Amino acid sequence: MPLRKLKRVAKIVDAAMRDSARARQQSTDPQFRVNVQKDRRAELSKFKTVQHALADRERIEKAKATRAKTNAKKKK
Repeated sequence: MPLRKLKRVAKIVDAAMRDSARARQQSTDPQFRVNVQKDRRAELSKFKTVQHALADRERIEKAKATRAKTNAKKKK
């Protein structure tokens, strides 16, 4: 496996491990539970893995929109 891909995987695993430890600590915090009930997306987006997932989702949606535009141009 190329070094660049290996580093990327290591960063993902590292962020997941840190987020899971943080989530275990915060799960017993009553204020965290209240915040999750009020605004789930805002509270959970403090975790790096959630931020990465949201960024990936946006990137995929942009790519789909770009492909749809190019396909529409080709059909004309």
